[in-house]
Amino acid sequence: GNTGAMLVGSVYSVKPVSGVIRPCITSALPKENGKVGIILDVGANADCKPDVLYQFGLLGSIYAKHIYGISNPRVGLMNIGEEEKKGNLLAQAAHELMKETTEFNFIGNIEGRDIFNLDVDVMVCDGFTGNIVLKEAEGFYNLIKRRGITDEFFERLNYENYGGTPILGINSNVIIGHGISNEIAIKNMLFLSKNIVEANLSEKIKEAFQ
Repeated sequence: GNTGAMLVGSVYSVKPVSGVIRPCITSALPKENGKVGIILDVGANADCKPDVLYQFGLLGSIYAKHIYGISNPRVGLMNIGEEEKKGNLLAQAAHELMKETTEFNFIGNIEGRDIFNLDVDVMVCDGFTGNIVLKEAEGFYNLIKRRGITDEFFERLNYENYGGTPILGINSNVIIGHGISNEIAIKNMLFLSKNIVEANLSEKIKEAFQ
């Protein structure tokens, strides 16, 4: 549906968790070993400040741990190079905040080529960058389908497999579905919702921000 409307409605109705600067949305992307990584933000916050990206790292780590069972998620900051001083001013300042943290397992900068490999579990970026990555993955999936290519890994780029995306950093559980969701996507959205409720995710986030 309308991501902006869902986000604004959630912020005004159930409110952000105390201490969370900007709630965000995340999306799952397939990994080569059959598991998934997550990327956030993917569209809710096109412009971010360094402390917002830092919080995305914490939110993503909590989500990866409690929903995907990754015991110590490796958090990487999306950049144009692995070196500490690479990137724009936002990336450099965010790296400075993250490299000293003990709140999550920060492994440093990552590049676009690292998205599908096994070296990182949580990929942090502003919503502008994340949305481009997400739409590129969707476009690539549509391209290979049009060309009649069948591959188990690339089939996992299909949004239907994941159902929806949660809004992280608010006081309750809200899942956003794709505007063209079919019955398969809705089924998987319900499974995701069940997992989030059973994991008590919103309470885990509140505890982390106390």
